[in-house]
Amino acid sequence: MNNEFSILAQFLENLSPEVSGRNGSSVALSDDQIDQIKKFAAGELSAEQRDALLPDILENDKALHELVEALQSK
Repeated sequence: MNNEFSILAQFLENLSPEVSGRNGSSVALSDDQIDQIKKFAAGELSAEQRDALLPDILENDKALHELVEALQSK
C-alpha cells in the first residue's frame, strides 16, 4: 500500500502545476479537513472514506498541496 501512495505522490507532484493553472479552488481548509487528508495519506481511511474525500482534494489546490506534503513526509 505504501507503494501506491508513493505513486500517487509522484502523480500529484507532476500534476500540481497544471492544476494551479486551471483556476483550481483555493478555499481554506478546516482542521478536520487537514486531519482527514493526513489520514488519507497515512492509509487510515476506509475505501469509502477515500472515495468520498478524493473529489474534494482534487478540486482544491490547498488540499492537493496538503496531501502532497503529507505523502512526502512519510
